[in-house]
Amino acid sequence: MGPRELWETVFENDKMALCGCNHRFVTVSSDNKVMATSETAKEKEMIKIRCTHMPSKKMKLDGEEAITDLEAFELNAVKKFQSFQQGLKVSKEDKRVLDNAKETGSLHEALLDRREKMKADRYCK
Repeated sequence: MGPRELWETVFENDKMALCGCNHRFVTVSSDNKVMATSETAKEKEMIKIRCTHMPSKKMKLDGEEAITDLEAFELNAVKKFQSFQQGLKVSKEDKRVLDNAKETGSLHEALLDRREKMKADRYCK
């Protein structure tokens, strides 16, 4: 998206107007052309945007995963980064470290540390 395609929404008194890259507000001319020519947002520049579809559930962001079972999550991470030539090597250390890391928000770092200690992952060395 280029700078000429960005629009800024301006809210005032429960009404909305769109401001373009030229710092002018979008308006509709008498011959039904939509242009950003008005320097001030008057009644003619106020718009309403309607949507007929509301998302039914929260969408996941990229990289966000639902972590319910830590053992399965660790196994999936091992499968993603290890080569399968010698078989999968999963750490035998205590899983409570992963629980604590999940609570503090450093789960991925803890998994990386566990794989690095085993020296079974070519990306951790």
